[in-house]
Amino acid sequence: MSENRILLAISTSRYSMHLVDQAITEAGRLKAEGAVVHIDVLYVQEAEDLARVGAKVGDSGFLGLTTTKDLLETLGAEHHRMALRRIDEIRTAANEHALGLTVQEVTGRFVEQVLKQAETSAYTTILITRADRPFISRILFGSEAERVARMARKEGLGHVIIDEET
Repeated sequence: MSENRILLAISTSRYSMHLVDQAITEAGRLKAEGAVVHIDVLYVQEAEDLARVGAKVGDSGFLGLTTTKDLLETLGAEHHRMALRRIDEIRTAANEHALGLTVQEVTGRFVEQVLKQAETSAYTTILITRADRPFISRILFGSEAERVARMARKEGLGHVIIDEET
């Protein structure tokens, strides 16, 4: 019996229930073919994004240092709380389908962390969603999801599926 691993990469700005459903469907298909299936959830805390927000708020200078710091800590805690709630949704879906599940939390840049994780295991499928940005912005400035897909193809790290729904 072969083992198939699915990497489901999420972050504070990248998550969709559709993507979770897609991971469960893919796992079910592989399981029906007789494979042992395991889903690895990688939750990337994008600290740089929060720091960028902090810089914007700090540049305005009207809140004061203590209030700005408290606001950013609260925002970070809220992002983390939402991510943990989403991970619980994934865990529930995996349990309902008797699928193995591992969750790993990391801090850093999304592209680098997903590729680093993809290098650690032989993934059949890597599932990610796009950050919610307009199409023209992705054309002009690039897409992190497309960078992951391009590098994964180049390095033979697994088939990347980019979810368009949020």
